[in-house]
Amino acid sequence: MTRLASLALIAGLLVGCGAASVPWSDYAPGLQSSIDRLATSRDCVALQEQFDVSDANDDATRARTGHGNADLMAYIDAKMRSAGCYD
Repeated sequence: MTRLASLALIAGLLVGCGAASVPWSDYAPGLQSSIDRLATSRDCVALQEQFDVSDANDDATRARTGHGNADLMAYIDAKMRSAGCYD
């Protein structure tokens, strides 16, 4: 299993058990609303790009904040599911 697939699985599990709680103050202002807008417009390509950027920046986020991007990735994954990106 690739690292990306593993992170996606973890993200899905976090959403499934209700554990995903994104610390939005640790991210750029407007990130949540941007992700929400992408989901509303069903822009699956851009949502996937956000997920990929979150994965690529996981180590930097961990160094800066003390946590990685798993909760953010779970949030994006849930938005992709609600937007029908996996159908």
